[in-house]
Amino acid sequence: MQKQPRKQLKQNVTKMDNEYVRQKDERKKARRKATFYVKRRMFLLLIATIVVLSGLMMSTIAKKEELVERQKIELKVTERLEEVKQDQEILKTQVKKLEDDEYILKLARKEYFLSEEGEIIFTMPTKGNENDKDDEKNSEDVEKGSEQ
Repeated sequence: MQKQPRKQLKQNVTKMDNEYVRQKDERKKARRKATFYVKRRMFLLLIATIVVLSGLMMSTIAKKEELVERQKIELKVTERLEEVKQDQEILKTQVKKLEDDEYILKLARKEYFLSEEGEIIFTMPTKGNENDKDDEKNSEDVEKGSEQ
């Protein structure tokens, strides 16, 4: 006996036309239809889930980047705050020093070459500064003026 292809076999078989066969065919169609709708719902649910999860992931990533950026800003601001506090401490000490008359006199003598009677001011030049050469000439002039 030779095997025939299935298509040919189906063509040779006739379908019975009775109530049982029709009900069975209707149940098959209904089951196929139901599985089709279930598959379609599952697919749409999968797509909706993917969309929601991707949106949540993108939001989480954006918030993470924003958090990192804010932490960098906070670090910079904290460093700046420390610098300002140090500057403030320096300024407070300068204010305290400026309240002392002796310090003011010493500062005026140093900055403006003010001297007491009979006092000679010598300034020492610092390396690499052109203005110091001018200061040296001025100090020599001051010395000559005090000698006369």
